[in-house]
Amino acid sequence: MPDLSRLNWEDLRIAAALARTGTFAGAAAELGFDATTVARRIARLEAALPYPLFHAADGLRRPTARGAQVLSHVEAMTEHAAAIGAISATESGVTGHVRVAATASICDRVLAPHAAGLLEDHPGLTLSLLASDANVSFSRYEADMAIRLARPQRGGFVIRKLDTLPLVLFEPVRTNGGDTTIVCAYPDSLQDTPEMAELARIGLREKARFISNSARAIRTVTESGRAVAVLPVFGGDIRTPPAVRATPLGTSREAWLLIQPHLKKDAAARTVADWIVDCFEPSKTGA
Repeated sequence: MPDLSRLNWEDLRIAAALARTGTFAGAAAELGFDATTVARRIARLEAALPYPLFHAADGLRRPTARGAQVLSHVEAMTEHAAAIGAISATESGVTGHVRVAATASICDRVLAPHAAGLLEDHPGLTLSLLASDANVSFSRYEADMAIRLARPQRGGFVIRKLDTLPLVLFEPVRTNGGDTTIVCAYPDSLQDTPEMAELARIGLREKARFISNSARAIRTVTESGRAVAVLPVFGGDIRTPPAVRATPLGTSREAWLLIQPHLKKDAAARTVADWIVDCFEPSKTGA
């Protein structure tokens, strides 16, 4: 058994910063220390435990399996400390800070329109919407929950299915003739998505000339009336400008909510998770 009396909360806080940033320099910048101090404090913390917390991989410091377990408890302690500090700010209701990562399209079209209502209902709650078209790292605690457009195949997080999103072909109503229509597609890192499979099926995948990992950017290009793309839509909302035709393809992909396991019983996290599920109701996403 580790000698818990030798553990220092400040060292644990530094370890959490290292997990988030992946480097001694990154953790030092986040906390206002120097990299040498971070390295020394991590070494002291690991000396108090019978196992290493981090290992080097691809030039980064990543948590070991046991380290991830320890750091999940550190994050939970941090959340609880923040909740305690917020108690005086409000007399009733949930308190805390919840970070939600999602694609820019989901942040803009699904969540942001209803965020004011959530925060008005819960004055002690702080919400961060982290818009990114790349998956955040749960093992590095970059977010408390995330929305992903595929069911995760592994991981220790809590998951909830949010919706089944139909795939729609967006294309110009009229063309100028020839092969001049701009084909939009995802980059190679997203070639296994259902959208790219549909583009291949209709013979357009190899003709892509506008490449982006942002569905929002691609949707904007199609709204010019000069481009074609396959994209998921939320709540059946396939409204388009007059120059664009939207055709449902009969295929779909799923939206899933991932929640850090240590937040399973956290009141603020449960409140935000229930709000996200509510945001995905067709009556709201189609509004």
